[in-house]
Amino acid sequence: MTTDTASPDTGTAELRNALSRFDKPAIRSHVRSIKRPDLSHIPGDRGLPIIGHALQITYQLHTWINAQYECHGPAFRARAVDREIVFFLGPEANRIILQNEGKDFSNFLAYGPSIKGLLDDNVLALDFHHHKHTRKTLQAAFRREAVEGHIELMNPMISGGIDHWVTDRTVKSTPQIRKLLLDTGAKVFLGLDMGRDADMMNQAFVDLVKAGNAIVRLRSIPFLPYARALRARVTMEDFVRSNIAGRRSVPEEGRDIFSQLCNAKDEHGNHLSDKEVCNQIIFLLFAAHDTTSSAMSSTFYHLASDQAWQEELREEMFSLGKEHLEFDDFDKLEKTHWTVQEILRMYPPAPMLPRYSLKEFEFEGLRIPLGTPLMGFSPFTHYMSEYWTDPYTFDPLRFSPERAEDKKEFWQYVPFGGGAHKCLGLHFAQVQGKMFLFHFLKKYRIYKDPKMDHLRFRFFPLTFPTDGLPLKFVRTDSSGA
Repeated sequence: MTTDTASPDTGTAELRNALSRFDKPAIRSHVRSIKRPDLSHIPGDRGLPIIGHALQITYQLHTWINAQYECHGPAFRARAVDREIVFFLGPEANRIILQNEGKDFSNFLAYGPSIKGLLDDNVLALDFHHHKHTRKTLQAAFRREAVEGHIELMNPMISGGIDHWVTDRTVKSTPQIRKLLLDTGAKVFLGLDMGRDADMMNQAFVDLVKAGNAIVRLRSIPFLPYARALRARVTMEDFVRSNIAGRRSVPEEGRDIFSQLCNAKDEHGNHLSDKEVCNQIIFLLFAAHDTTSSAMSSTFYHLASDQAWQEELREEMFSLGKEHLEFDDFDKLEKTHWTVQEILRMYPPAPMLPRYSLKEFEFEGLRIPLGTPLMGFSPFTHYMSEYWTDPYTFDPLRFSPERAEDKKEFWQYVPFGGGAHKCLGLHFAQVQGKMFLFHFLKKYRIYKDPKMDHLRFRFFPLTFPTDGLPLKFVRTDSSGA
């Protein structure tokens, strides 16, 4: 439970107002007046000289967090190169920062340092009124009638796209997954066929993700990940900008989210600027493309590892007796749903939950100062033995109604975040993932090398295999034999 320990709130109230208006000069002015918090009373240490705990966060995040929790409890400090942060763990910590009842935490000030120049001012990194207004504009793309239209577009694209995958020999599967989902996302969100631009844009997204764990962030060294990511952002922005004018000239023809954004107006009747359109559409495409690619990569590994469960899902797919899925079919894919839920438990695509405290508060007897960068980590609660049976074991049946292990504590399972910033496209993501599995498992069986005894992956900055996920796909006949 949080309790106020400081009363002078005038400055932070003004900062909240500036964040709500998204008045960047005022935000910067107020933040400059906040002293860097002294976190020396919080358990933990500053790590190695210069880089702090950057190596542990990048390469050993889950193992390191578990060790820190055993030593220090649910709140501890660490250093990521140039700043100290407080890791904030457990269901109650999730509730505090995700529910954000008193508008005590900022997303913009938390995400800003890591996404600057890459995914600027996207809906996830906005606060309060400005976030609510932007989210409302984007919401139309994820209502049922819109998703039904998305399903109609995705069925033939996914089914046809996987027909050209390499079979009968081991290949890196994650790049193929990413490319197909980028093509699909571009059609759904942009209303465009990527064509020859697909490889260029896919590489741009890869470069963008790699920059998330860049320790050195210098524009001036062109071969470093951060500089490559900045160039990738320019590539994406040029691609999107080149299509904005055309969408505004024929607004009645576009039902995709890109057309809706190009023709959306603010409370004063003005169009969103080209920059605002670019910021939101690139983020949506990035989120839809990379998060589903992450989840499908993890799913493929576990289906290849558990041939019996793979066959159960295939039988469920064929039992529908359909070539393409419709909206009401997704509820019938019960075992597929449990599988996706289990993958999101074990490997949530975006596991980090950064926030910036806008007031001083108390947690578990510790005073957390105003201006503290906080970091939630969803896999911590997803693996707590208090809630999950054998949490390191792939076990989709834990989500069956008979077991319902995810229902023990409201904030124990947060693969899509929660509160006002809960993932806008969570239903779309699940529909897309289940559709991908439906078409794929009706055509292929997935195998892995027996020597591949675990999934080689990192949680930071997004959850992805580190080896491209080498797998073999074998074509089946139309009956599933």
